Amino acid sequence: MQVTDGREWEMPPSASAVRPGTGTITVVIVDDHLLVADAVASGLHGDHGLAVLAVAGSCAEGLAQVRRHRPRVCLLDQRLPDGLGTDLVPRLLEASPETAVLLVTGDDTVDVLHRAVRAGVMGIVRKGQRVSALRDAILRAAEGVTVLSARDVKRLLPPSGGHRPGPGEDLTPREREVLGLLVQGLAPREIASRLSISYATARNHVQSVIGKLGAHSTLEAVTIALRENIVSGP
Repeated sequence: MQVTDGREWEMPPSASAVRPGTGTITVVIVDDHLLVADAVASGLHGDHGLAVLAVAGSCAEGLAQVRRHRPRVCLLDQRLPDGLGTDLVPRLLEASPETAVLLVTGDDTVDVLHRAVRAGVMGIVRKGQRVSALRDAILRAAEGVTVLSARDVKRLLPPSGGHRPGPGEDLTPREREVLGLLVQGLAPREIASRLSISYATARNHVQSVIGKLGAHSTLEAVTIALRENIVSGP
């Protein structure tokens, strides 16, 4: 059975008290399998302040729901009836720049990894994960932390001897320090605390690093940093 169009998700009575607002992490799920989407939504809603606002079953409806709700996180399936999630990501980010997109895929090819990173996802999670793992990924993405397994990080790196110098040469010492902390998996708030600077300053440094590396997201910046040996890995 498949979802054929976007719809507001019907919250169970036990979770209906959780409403979008300050401190709530809002989520839109884009997945064309109704049973899977509803099971995930039911498992996530109300857990750790998460609020699932809508479920969509296609690229078109996913874009419409993200544009309408501007969620903090979008859980996006890779294979949808009218296209691929990786092709939809730039449009989602254009419609809602503050949304962190997590790509859910069972495709294990390096090509999908590269396409996802270039598209601007905050992270990649594998199909078949427990709801608790999805919850943790959503919480991390909402804080600005990239979500990528160590195995996928290694697969994104070039073979030994494939280093290409260049990117990152214009980073300031502070920006290199911030980039190193991003590679360690720290969120902007954690970086601010670690460096004893304001959250706004930390976010500005992160955005500057992303821009100077020619990246479209924190995840892509981290990938470039590791690929080009700009900073050491965790």
